[in-house]
This record gives sequence, C-alpha cells and structure tokens, in this order.
Amino acid sequence: MAGCYRKYEDGNRFVVLTTQANASMEPVHDRMPLILDPGEAVDWLLEDGIFREILRKSPPLLERRTDYEQLSLFGC
Repeated sequence: MAGCYRKYEDGNRFVVLTTQANASMEPVHDRMPLILDPGEAVDWLLEDGIFREILRKSPPLLERRTDYEQLSLFGC
C-alpha cells in the first residue's frame, strides 16, 4: 500500500494513501488503500513525477472470500 511514515520524538506516525474504490470494494466503502504493484514501490519512492501516474491508476480487483460483515471494536 502507498503511504508515508515518519519518526518523531513523541512517536511514529503514518498515513495510508487512498484512491477511489474499485468495483470489488464499492459495496463496502467509496475509498480504498492505494495498492502498489511490487515493481511500483521503488518508482514510488525514487522516480520524480511517476507518483502522479500511480495515483491515477485503477486499483486491482480484490478477491472476495466471504460475505461482508460489519465488525466492531467495542463489542456493540
């Protein structure tokens, strides 16, 4: 997944970049993480200007293995 990470004195912080959801994710949410192909990771970090192309790409479809079920962190 594409994102940014930085260490600070008071702790580490990160952000995951998102993009418009594809057809496999739309039933769950209108956004999804920007998924990089293995070969794009180095370009993402080192190639000037390629990030615009990567940000505009259509994300790959995800394989659905189970029906969607809303989860709760608080047992509600």
